[in-house]
Amino acid sequence: MYSNILIKNLDNFGRGISYINDKIVFIKNALPGEIVDIKITTSKKKYQEAIVTKYHQKSPQRILTKCPYFNKCGGCNLLFFNYLDTLTFKLNKVKDLFTKNNINYTKEIEVIKNTHPFNYRHKLSLKIKNKKIGFYEENTHNLIPINECLLATSPINEVIKNYKLLNISNGDLTIRASSNNEILLVINTPDNNYNIELSKLKSKVKLVGIVYNNKTIYGQNFYYERLRGFLFKISYDSFFQINPYITEELFKLLKSNIKKDSTILELYSGVGTLSLVCASQSKTIYSVEIIKNAILNSNFNAKINHISNIKFMLGDVKNTVSKLNIFFDTLILDPPRKGLDKTTLNFILTKLPPTIIYISCDILTLIRDLKYLEKYYNLQEYKILDMFSYTYHLESFCVLNLR
Repeated sequence: MYSNILIKNLDNFGRGISYINDKIVFIKNALPGEIVDIKITTSKKKYQEAIVTKYHQKSPQRILTKCPYFNKCGGCNLLFFNYLDTLTFKLNKVKDLFTKNNINYTKEIEVIKNTHPFNYRHKLSLKIKNKKIGFYEENTHNLIPINECLLATSPINEVIKNYKLLNISNGDLTIRASSNNEILLVINTPDNNYNIELSKLKSKVKLVGIVYNNKTIYGQNFYYERLRGFLFKISYDSFFQINPYITEELFKLLKSNIKKDSTILELYSGVGTLSLVCASQSKTIYSVEIIKNAILNSNFNAKINHISNIKFMLGDVKNTVSKLNIFFDTLILDPPRKGLDKTTLNFILTKLPPTIIYISCDILTLIRDLKYLEKYYNLQEYKILDMFSYTYHLESFCVLNLR
């Protein structure tokens, strides 16, 4: 236990920073300027982690959160801020990381706000343990039972309130919702015999399907989403952005940065959303995705949107790029959080397309990859999209031009 610790700053994950005996300490739920008592929870050679046991002086920026699970579950990190302060945190985080990593960007960084910073999530993954539903406490397997999630849409919260109708003792539950409030449930559980109270569940939500241990037991294993005039079919195991409003803002940014009659290669293409958005301004598009259902969705989505200039290819990007013998002048990247692998980076530096549009959900791996590309590319445009409101995560939109 340590008393009267002054919080100096915030780290990239929204934790307070202080120093004890010249060793840095990361303190959960502590804001700059606050004076607190702390308990060390983790001690490493170069740093320690701690929790607050008492507040002696609180920051004027601190607000009372509506969420009863804040600082317990492993979800939202920034609910001690009002919404505009969370955007300032993210902007300062990016600026600081750019400076520390010598990322050359001289323009003002625009932050695109989320018009609905609560109830924006259209996908939520939960745990069911001993017939209770919730999230794991951060860095543990301790379940924090919940009744609702302030970030999730109302239909998703309706499922949470009625989860007992699923009659599951233990397992994982992913709830996916469309903007039309349709619900697709994905259940993985060691419970072999399902006993879902289907009629009662259907009276609570607009249920389109249930996938139980990878088998469709009710309805269909996909749903439809309509954004900016496009219709998308999305399978239960396909990637799709969780925030429709910010996704539409992303579409606008993307389309405004595609030159007329471009030939595009998109890597990590999911259900083909970005390729479809670019199709009207492009000559030809090649798209690579690893999930089979996503490729099936992509071809279907192109057909129902009357688009015929995209070739969708099934394959792991790192194993596929070396086999691509195609010309392209624009490269679109939207990788998972781990960013680009060395094989893909080397492929880019071999091909040197004039324009790269890099969309990233992890600023740290993005900066790592930008450092790799900076020998040949300038960062022409960078914007923050608040895809994941009230968390330390942010979506980045980058345009790189060949020097």
